[in-house]
Amino acid sequence: MVPGSKLPCKSDTPNIFIRFIRTVFGYRKTTLTLFVVLSLVFTFLFSWYDNNLDYSVALPTDPKEKLVLDEAWFDLQKIAKYEHTYGSTSNDYVHDYLQSQILSAIKGKAYIEYDNDLNGTNSILFSTRSSPEYSSVSYYESNNLIVRINGSDSTLPALLLSAHYDAVPSSFGVTDDGMGIASLLGVLYHYSENTTAQPKRTIIFNFNNNEEFGLYGATSFLSHPWFEQIKYFLNLEGTGAGGKAILFRATDYGIVKFFKDVRYPYGTSIFQEGFNNHLIHSETDYKVYKEKGSIRGLDLAFYKPRDIYHTGGDNIKNINIKALWHMLANSLDFTDIVSSQQIDLDDEYLKHETANYSHDVAAYSSFLNYFFAFPVSQVFIVNVATLLIVPIIEIPFLLIIFSYKKVWKVSFLNVIKFPLSVVLSLVALHEVVRKTVEYNEFLPNSGAGLLVVTYSAIFLLSNYIVLNLFNALNGYKVINHDEKLIVLFEISILYKIILIWSTIKLADNKIGDDHSGEFPFLFLYLLQAVASIFGFIGWSLKSSKKPTIVEVSEESQPLLSDQGVSYGSEEGEPRFSGSSSLSFDEEDLFAGHEKLKKFFSYDWSIQFLIVVPLSSLLIYNSGFLIIDGIHKSIQESLASEFLIYKFILVFSVAWSLPFLPFVFKLNRIIVLGLLTIVASGVFLAAITEPFDQLNPLKVRFIQTVDLNLSGSDSFVNVYGRVGTPLSDVLSDVPSLKESNDSVNCTALTDGNQVCSYKSSLPPHFVEGISDFNDYLQIDVLKNSSSGTDHPFGFLVGEFKIKAPKNRMCVLNFKNAITSNSEGSNYKDVPVKTVIVYDDKTKSNLSNVLPQELNIEAIPEGYSRDEKGNYIFKDLNGINELQLNKLSWTKDYHVAVQWVPNLVEDATSNKLAVSINCFWADLAPLATEDGVIAAIPAYDELLHYSPNYVSWANRDRGLVSISKSIEI
Repeated sequence: MVPGSKLPCKSDTPNIFIRFIRTVFGYRKTTLTLFVVLSLVFTFLFSWYDNNLDYSVALPTDPKEKLVLDEAWFDLQKIAKYEHTYGSTSNDYVHDYLQSQILSAIKGKAYIEYDNDLNGTNSILFSTRSSPEYSSVSYYESNNLIVRINGSDSTLPALLLSAHYDAVPSSFGVTDDGMGIASLLGVLYHYSENTTAQPKRTIIFNFNNNEEFGLYGATSFLSHPWFEQIKYFLNLEGTGAGGKAILFRATDYGIVKFFKDVRYPYGTSIFQEGFNNHLIHSETDYKVYKEKGSIRGLDLAFYKPRDIYHTGGDNIKNINIKALWHMLANSLDFTDIVSSQQIDLDDEYLKHETANYSHDVAAYSSFLNYFFAFPVSQVFIVNVATLLIVPIIEIPFLLIIFSYKKVWKVSFLNVIKFPLSVVLSLVALHEVVRKTVEYNEFLPNSGAGLLVVTYSAIFLLSNYIVLNLFNALNGYKVINHDEKLIVLFEISILYKIILIWSTIKLADNKIGDDHSGEFPFLFLYLLQAVASIFGFIGWSLKSSKKPTIVEVSEESQPLLSDQGVSYGSEEGEPRFSGSSSLSFDEEDLFAGHEKLKKFFSYDWSIQFLIVVPLSSLLIYNSGFLIIDGIHKSIQESLASEFLIYKFILVFSVAWSLPFLPFVFKLNRIIVLGLLTIVASGVFLAAITEPFDQLNPLKVRFIQTVDLNLSGSDSFVNVYGRVGTPLSDVLSDVPSLKESNDSVNCTALTDGNQVCSYKSSLPPHFVEGISDFNDYLQIDVLKNSSSGTDHPFGFLVGEFKIKAPKNRMCVLNFKNAITSNSEGSNYKDVPVKTVIVYDDKTKSNLSNVLPQELNIEAIPEGYSRDEKGNYIFKDLNGINELQLNKLSWTKDYHVAVQWVPNLVEDATSNKLAVSINCFWADLAPLATEDGVIAAIPAYDELLHYSPNYVSWANRDRGLVSISKSIEI
């Protein structure tokens, strides 16, 4: 310092290294701006890489694996050539193709066996009770294709690999579930083509059918004798239509831990929590194997996008061979890991010993092809320990700061202004969300990312304005104040509250109240707590002198202002003001103790680096993973819409939180950037179409005929959300214009609607049939309810259903005594027993069981008589019977038994039966006049609807013909 001068001499000027450190790490607006930008780049780059199929997954280089992938890809092309639902001839084509590939692959392999359910040994009748008042019984004729690779150690329990080869009527079924089937074939090729590939553990493959409308193939497999060997499973599925195959859920930690060594692990228990808590309404065969089969395993599935899931868009053109390789490679690796060795879980079956934590629900995640899994009991222990240890560390420092040295004077306003700012910002943001719903309700379908970015910018900008308004009202006067540390600590308290709630729930974690996906809150809390403790250490080391009043605090001055003292990186001696969490005292810039001391403050950079980059990445990556999985389902219901907007709001706020402690120091560039994002986001939200070719409007089709009505006209019924341009789309089809009929739209529950019009285009499934009555005929063979006597025994009815070229019918047993009765006189469900006759059985009901089906002689549940007929008895009542058969020519032959009406003023004991049969075959029909479309009304809509519309099936068929009878 030059004597008598305030200018520094040359020797006092910091060297270039010190100036560099101050430039990069000094608490300056420019430096903070750089850190924010780098953090966002870090977040976007790593999240993009982790979730990107093309860059995070490499095609195989090993010649044998390349051959397996090529064979599997060719199989996928063949499987997905046609729509192939259970009720279609194309389903038979896929079955026969798979059988030929399997037989060719296992030829000459003595240790590999094959079984086909077409031998008639695995048909089944089973019940699904959805509530105490409602039970559905299903008859299913199975044609699963089952392969068993016998392991060298027969004492080890077997591993099941399962996928379904049927699709829905409106889809080619590439990802749902052609790639699962192709992956199973790939694994089979690996073990059959390699002469040294016999595994130690037995591997069983279930290529099952009719998963889509009842999980039938998996359910029937439970009755197969090979199932008794199985204790572990891997189910391959598709609940979306592309991207990477994600580990959706696992039965327990014991089995999921073996997924960590696959080459491309990708999964999160966030989705598992959604499934277990019934927030995701799709189901897979995993449910059957876990709940009915009581075996342990994984559900690996494609999960996005939902708008072409179950539509014609799920085809080869829209898929990448890398997606198949991602599923196939992980299936190969998992199978090899489990089948090549004895694992710890085998002890439970071989030695009756229970491995520690093996049955715990798993909390798991992946990042950059690394997989992490923990039993929830351990997560609970770590959470409790963290919640106890962190305060033990924090409290002594707080006592030193506030009671001993008294160096930090925190006023009530300092404490309350950030919570108030968050609340006010949430109110403002909620209003913006409400306006979005009001003016562009379905925007999340195409613009979920736009909304997240816009809402996050609004929340940050709102907090900036509110917090600086508080500081302006306080005159910017602070006393040894540390704005960022207060906010860091208060955010850590918020995470602590969430973590306490989650930990309490984990103590009794269960299906329906699962919290296995919430473990990231532990890491978010720790990051905030560590940064706060670091700040407390700095304050506790600070000299306990009289506090200095600072007129303009660097941390609290307006972001758009150039006034105030700057943190230096300029040439010459920089100037500092205020105090910091960790300060380095140097000589006074001015003489005299009354002058302000300067502190070179660098602790903020450590706090920033601890909190912001990792928190931002964790929240962003998890949030967009969920967004990708659910945002298209806004078209499914009002409840889904509410859930999606709620999640976008929470996601936007959560992603903003890590940046809020440093909002005081953001410079004008970032503020102007936020203003630009908000303005452009609001503008784009107003003009962006929610439906376009890349983000189509998904609607569901079924053509119905009610033979109970005069005229027997057919009606096209299209289901979608209220508020979509559904009516306009339908009004533009040529057949409707020609007939001059109108489209009638009726509101349904949960924000949905059905738009219907009378169709002049009848379906063509059988040559020569033009009358709808010929597609559904019911012959009553026995009717014991005739007359008005009130018998005290059970009543029996027997009938046949003739439905040519049909495989699927549903019978509903109404509680009403007759079809014209206004209400039910029964106190419970009248039908107690159903019989489905074996196709080889020609006898009538009196030859099945004595005394006209004596109910006392029939056991509860499923049974078969000596003639092979299928019987199901449920004294609580049966509401529905679902029939699924493989024969195209065989009639449905059914009998039911119900309790008589005992109400004195009843005039009849007849039972009303509603019969609804479904057709789904889209294969064109060859006639004398040429080839015609099987369902012209559906074909017309596919051809003439705009490119922003995608079509899916409403039910198990695309055509439904119904008729009611009384027996």
